[in-house]
Amino acid sequence: MNFSHRIHEPFIYAALLIALTAGFGYGALLVGGIALGVIPGAWWGAVIQAHGHAQLFGWLGLFVLGMGLYFLPKLRGAQLQGTTRLPYAVALLVGGIALRVIVQPLLGFNAGGPNALAVWKILWGISAALELAGILLILSILRQTERIEKPLTPEAPAYAVEPFARIAFLSLTLAFILNALGVGSAVMQNQTTLAAPYETPVITLMLYGLALPMAIVFSVRNLPLFMRLALPRREVVRQLTLPYALGLFFILLPSLIALVADLGRLAQIQFPKDVPASLEALGWIGAWVLNGCILILLWELDLLHRRPPWTTTRAPNTRPDLDYLRKPTRANYPDAREYGRFELLIYSAYVWLVSAVLLNLARILAGFIPAITIPQDAARHALAIGFITLLIFGMAVRMTPGFSHKKGIAYPRLVLFTFLFGNLAAFLRVVPTFFPDSQIALSLWGLSGLFSWTAVAVLAVNLFVTFRQP
Repeated sequence: MNFSHRIHEPFIYAALLIALTAGFGYGALLVGGIALGVIPGAWWGAVIQAHGHAQLFGWLGLFVLGMGLYFLPKLRGAQLQGTTRLPYAVALLVGGIALRVIVQPLLGFNAGGPNALAVWKILWGISAALELAGILLILSILRQTERIEKPLTPEAPAYAVEPFARIAFLSLTLAFILNALGVGSAVMQNQTTLAAPYETPVITLMLYGLALPMAIVFSVRNLPLFMRLALPRREVVRQLTLPYALGLFFILLPSLIALVADLGRLAQIQFPKDVPASLEALGWIGAWVLNGCILILLWELDLLHRRPPWTTTRAPNTRPDLDYLRKPTRANYPDAREYGRFELLIYSAYVWLVSAVLLNLARILAGFIPAITIPQDAARHALAIGFITLLIFGMAVRMTPGFSHKKGIAYPRLVLFTFLFGNLAAFLRVVPTFFPDSQIALSLWGLSGLFSWTAVAVLAVNLFVTFRQP
C-alpha cells in the first residue's frame, strides 16, 4: 500500500480489528459473562486492563493517529514526510498492542503454570517497549514534517486548533511512557495488572489529553463545513488552550505524585504514602476548569444551538445557469446523503459529551454532599462510549471516504444502523451503573456489549468496502 497517498487506511484497519477482538470483543464477553452469572476470579483485573488497553491505545489511539497524520499536516500547508517509516511505526504499535492484549490475560489466568509466567512477563515488557518505539517513530516523522510547514499566522487554518493538537500528541506520548513504566513496575513486583498510580493517569491522558483535544481540532475545522454551522471565534478557541491544559495538569497531579512515590519505593527511596489533601483539592479545581472549558467550546461550536450559518454571509451564486450541473443537496447540509445520516452520529456524540460533563460536575458536588452518589463509571462511559466512539463513527463515515478519494460511503443506509446500535450501547452501559446491584442492570450491560460490537462491525464493513472501491 502506498502510505504517502492513503496514510490513514492501515491505522484504521488495525483500529477496527483490535476493537472487534480485544476491545469491544473482550468487553462484550466480559459483560455478557457477568449477565450470565460468571463470577469474576483473580484473572478479572488482568482481562479488564487488557480490554481497556485495546480500547484506548488500539481503537482510540490508532484511529486518531490515522486521521491526524493525514489531516493535520494539510492544515499547515504540508505533506507528511518520512512516510517510508510509517509501515514500521504501524507494525511496532499494532504488534505491541496485540502482544499486550494476548499476554496480560494469560498472566491473569496463570496459563501454563509457574514455568510459563516468566515468559509471559518478558513478553508483556516487550509489548510496552514495542508500543513506545512505535510512538517515538511517529514523533520523528511529525518532527520532520514540521520543518517544512508554513509559518503559523493568525490567518492560517490551523491557528485556532494547533495548540490542542500539540496537547493531544504530548498526552499520547506521555501515556505510552507511563504505560511502559507501569508494565515495568508490575513485572518487577510480580503483579498481573498496572497499579493505580500508572493506570489512572494513562486513562486521563487518553480520554482528556488525546481524545477531547483531537475532537476539538476536527470539529472546529470540519463541522462548520459539513453541517453548515456558524464559525467558532478563532481567538476564543485558541485562548482556551491554556486553561484546558492547566485543568488537565491539576487533574493528573495527585496520580503523578503517587506514581513518583511508587518509583521511589522501587528504587528503595522513601516517599510519603498519602497524597496531600491540598493536591487532591487541586484535582477537583482542575476538573472544574477543564469541564468548564469543554462547555465554552461547545457553545463556540454552535452544534446544539444553531445560529445563522456561515453560508448566509457568502456572496450569492454568480452562475445560476450552471445549477443544473450541481447535485441537489439536503436542506442545511452541503451533501446529498452520500455519507448517510452522519450528522445523527455527530449530534448524539455531543449530547453524550454534555451528559459526561454534567456527570463529572455532579461527582465534584457529591464530594461535598454525601447524600449524592454519582458513579465514576457512568461519567467515564458516557465519554468513552457515548461521545468518543460515536464521534469516531461520525467522522470516519464523513471524512475517510474523501481521504481515500471516494465520493461517499459505500452503504449510506448502514450509517443509520451504526447510529442506533452505538447509542443503544452507550445508553445500556451508562444508565445501569446507577443501580449496579440489580440483576436487570447486569442484563443490560450484557446487551450493551453486544450492541457495541455490532455497531463497530457495521462500520468496519462499510469502511472496508468503501476503501476497496475502484
